[in-house]
Amino acid sequence: MLTGTNDAPRIKRWLSDTAAAVVDSAAERWLDARHKRYGEATFESTNRSGVVVQPAYGPQDLAAKPVEELVMPGQFPYDRNLYPVHYQYQPWMDLQIIGYGVASQLRERMDLLKEEGGARGYFGGEAYNIIFDMPTSMGIDPDFPGVQGAIGDTGVSISKMSDFETLFDGKDLTATHVSMVCNAGSPGILALYLAAARNRGFDLTKLGGNITNYIWDFFGHCGGINFSPRGSYRLCADIAVYCAGVAPRFNTLTVSEHNICEAGANHVQAVAFSIATIIALNEECRSLGIDLDTVVPRYGFHVRYGEDFFEDIAKTRALRRMYAKVNRDRFACVKVGSLQARIHAQTAGSLLTVQQPLNNLMRNAYGAMSAVLSGVNGMTINAYDEALGIPTEEAVTLSLRTSQILAEETGVTKVTDPLGGSFYLERLTDEVERAAMAVIDEIDERGGLIECIESGWMTEQVARSAYRWRQEVESGARPMVGVNTHVVDEEPKVRVFQPDPEAARLALEDLARHRTERDNAATSAALEKLRRAGHAIQEGREIGSVTAALVDAAQIGATLGEMQTVLHEVFGRNK
Repeated sequence: MLTGTNDAPRIKRWLSDTAAAVVDSAAERWLDARHKRYGEATFESTNRSGVVVQPAYGPQDLAAKPVEELVMPGQFPYDRNLYPVHYQYQPWMDLQIIGYGVASQLRERMDLLKEEGGARGYFGGEAYNIIFDMPTSMGIDPDFPGVQGAIGDTGVSISKMSDFETLFDGKDLTATHVSMVCNAGSPGILALYLAAARNRGFDLTKLGGNITNYIWDFFGHCGGINFSPRGSYRLCADIAVYCAGVAPRFNTLTVSEHNICEAGANHVQAVAFSIATIIALNEECRSLGIDLDTVVPRYGFHVRYGEDFFEDIAKTRALRRMYAKVNRDRFACVKVGSLQARIHAQTAGSLLTVQQPLNNLMRNAYGAMSAVLSGVNGMTINAYDEALGIPTEEAVTLSLRTSQILAEETGVTKVTDPLGGSFYLERLTDEVERAAMAVIDEIDERGGLIECIESGWMTEQVARSAYRWRQEVESGARPMVGVNTHVVDEEPKVRVFQPDPEAARLALEDLARHRTERDNAATSAALEKLRRAGHAIQEGREIGSVTAALVDAAQIGATLGEMQTVLHEVFGRNK
């Protein structure tokens, strides 16, 4: 008989043993009932990441979970959420992705979003998610030979500081979150924006926003012109150090799990490669003597949703958990901000179909729901017609309405991490984490991420996964409604947005005027200063000086392409 306070440990053990026996008994009865009803059929499936999925889960699937990971939201390792309560206090940031034409034309779409209740930042502020055309994204000016047909197409054309002044004319940039989606042109684009803010008299320490800074991305999605892998990571460190001192609220790096998925990687690969990117950048910063706790809190993630509802949620939880563990245990970070993976969600663009495009409304809605149940910080819901071209105003508004319906009608914002404790979700999270850590271990064994990029191993892994996915779609093994199942003889007609054909002419004329009106001698001197700063940080000195020189050059009048040319001379190009 158990009596008295001294028996408390034995009582706990007895309760634990009894609970385990009950769980085992329930599992055995379920297996017996399944066998009697279905015989030897197992009903197991395997998701695209290679994780075996059982037909049902129970308490036994949580038996091996470490006690220290049985936590509440807002507690390390933050897989359940970054905050004790989340959407009840502050809804996700609405960041519909927008961009076309020249700055004055895009401003019209920005104003429409605000009128429709979009452009919603935190605590009453505004927020805009800007995407750039191909030349801008690559760091090329509109007058570069051969790019005229791409000016203002699938993004806005930006080449000089005054373009940002036009885009944000009259807006208080200290109350506006500006997200800029850019590839190789990221360092120069950031400089043009900061120069415009400084030129208008804003205190850079009060600016909020982020540059995606996809110069780290060598996984097959961004492609095109980029810096050499080693040059890219050195530039990422320079930007992080500069902003930590000058614009400390501005987020300097977004690791795009979304883009890695869009290139064809499965969820386990995408999570592993995302964390490997953080490891590579942390190692670069540490080699330069940078205190990681000064720069890591301004890193974030861009995650894709819409392929597999529950795996989308599980990979998010695994990503947050792995990020916290890696930064604490491998890099000795101590700041809470260094351990919390902020996540911007975007629904899957590569899964949108030209066939029966209105079906994409459903795909986006379910993808957005999985993002919300994951507890993301901001969200972009793609427009249903993005497979056809630049979204129409109607399509953008419907995407915004999807977010608003989720926030205001479904009740999903009432509870933080409402799926926490789900037998299936918790087990799936553990499986994704284990599989992703195995990939990271292989990357370490191969000499680290940059070695894997330079050897071609990384892109080969993604290409193989993409090829398998395409084979599954073409064979019908992976259903896609409207594509290989439930097809129709005649596709519905959908209005396609037509950008202004005059955008290229407007951009070229404005750039030519700018070149004649600026102080060319001062511009040349500023570009030479940039070149010297680049050589200094290549030698491991004066980290942060390249971004400082970029901002100065931008304010004097240097164009994006001119600055990019200098950076490529110093930091090399990808091969």
